Amino acid sequence: MIEASQFKIGYKTYKNLLKQTSTEISKNIGTKVEIIPTSKKICKTNGIEKEAANSINTASFLEKVYLLLKNKGYNLPKIYLDEEQLPRKYNIAGCQMGNFNIFGPARLDVSNPSLVIHEEGHFLHKKNMKYNQPLYAMFCAFRSLFRPFLNKKEKQILTNDFKRAYDEGYFRNLQMDKCVKKGYITKETSEKFKQTPEKFLVRNALTNVSEFIAEYFTLASQGFKFSPEIEKRYKAFHGPEIKELITKDEIDELMKYKNMLENRKIYV
Repeated sequence: MIEASQFKIGYKTYKNLLKQTSTEISKNIGTKVEIIPTSKKICKTNGIEKEAANSINTASFLEKVYLLLKNKGYNLPKIYLDEEQLPRKYNIAGCQMGNFNIFGPARLDVSNPSLVIHEEGHFLHKKNMKYNQPLYAMFCAFRSLFRPFLNKKEKQILTNDFKRAYDEGYFRNLQMDKCVKKGYITKETSEKFKQTPEKFLVRNALTNVSEFIAEYFTLASQGFKFSPEIEKRYKAFHGPEIKELITKDEIDELMKYKNMLENRKIYV
């Protein structure tokens, strides 16, 4: 059991280390990055060094992905890593809010570049709106009550597109086994996924316009070609412009980097 005085010193060092890392990454990618310290309670339970590794290694991974997006010509949001905003018990890896994206620092081992690209799609979509955002949100909510954003035929086409994307290897970096091991999904769900992966993969895209845009952007930015009917819908909802494509080799390099970070120790 670590003594209270030692923990106090270690926790202070941990906070300073996060502040220093935030400053360095902010400078490197050209947008504000803030890493919020994990609570003292969690640090006492899991150990300061483990939580420091969660925060700093996840930040390093985000830095690498966002540098790639920047080099492809995309504007970047502010980035927050915050355990309080996204408690690990809720199993949420990331979300988009205003001019910044929020990520949970404890989800590096089951994450992949598509998670980060997806949240970038949300950010760019909001920036791309020709409407006042609150009014546009009200419009989408009103419209969804009376008219689906995709009709029955388009939903089937989109499902088929996701099956084709899966078959072509665009979802090769899903961390299904790790998700089962961590308790994020059940083994039964994993087995059902293997039988009809497209039904699971398309589910989020069918939720609403915003998720449809982010899912489309994630795949299209990596070179996947959607059916004409789906591309037409994407453009109609002011989906972000697809710029220089992210290649398979670049995604693979990001995954190698992520896997290295999972084993990187941070000493406090």
